[in-house]
Amino acid sequence: MGLMHVSPGAQEPDLNKPSPDFLPLRLWDLFLHPTRLMDHVGRWPKWWHAGLLILLINGLATTWVGPIVLEEYRSSSASSALDSLVSREQVEASLEKAMDSGERNKIGSILSTGLNSWAVTIIFGLVLGFFVKMAGGKGSFPQALGIVHWAALIPYGLGTLIKLPLVLYTGEYASITLSPAAFFPAEAVGSFFFVMLANFAEVTIWWGLLVVVLGFQRVFDLERGPAFLSVILPWALATGVMAGFRLVFGF
Repeated sequence: MGLMHVSPGAQEPDLNKPSPDFLPLRLWDLFLHPTRLMDHVGRWPKWWHAGLLILLINGLATTWVGPIVLEEYRSSSASSALDSLVSREQVEASLEKAMDSGERNKIGSILSTGLNSWAVTIIFGLVLGFFVKMAGGKGSFPQALGIVHWAALIPYGLGTLIKLPLVLYTGEYASITLSPAAFFPAEAVGSFFFVMLANFAEVTIWWGLLVVVLGFQRVFDLERGPAFLSVILPWALATGVMAGFRLVFGF
């Protein structure tokens, strides 16, 4: 009594059978079940699927905000180190030429700008894969690319989709950030503390980095400490270089 009867020939459920794996479910798991997502990534990285989404989202977004970037540059009275190398008129002419070309060839413009974001993700994935393997990780470079690409959909996908309507609504680009720098007054935009916070304290970037750490823990069989350091140190170095470039050259 109280025991479940199993008829002869009936099959017991396979508890080790992988859960279904397809694109919409991976996107769902990215935000709600990242552990399950990284288990799938370990078996089938499918990094190019996430890469195509990064290309499309960022290509479209960059094409739409291009005129706003140009107008901000025109209205900016602050000088930068770039002005001593190239005149503002030359920079404006280059930006206008790029936008005119984009207007004539929308698909080409989306592909070229989106490929820049995808290329950065590929390079970052290979760099992190190298550092994690140096720390004793047991995975492969395709798995590293998969971990970084799927996690990158948080800042490059969700973050871009959140910021895009804000940029289009306000007509401002440089001041839009998902970090504490968003609360700075308008005159502080571009200052040292604004740039540091905007680059190092972006919410969606840190969310994505934590998912990357989780992925390397599960797929590369690393402890939390080595996985965290192998991800954060290269990211901090690259981010510091980009922040310095923005401070020196103004954008």
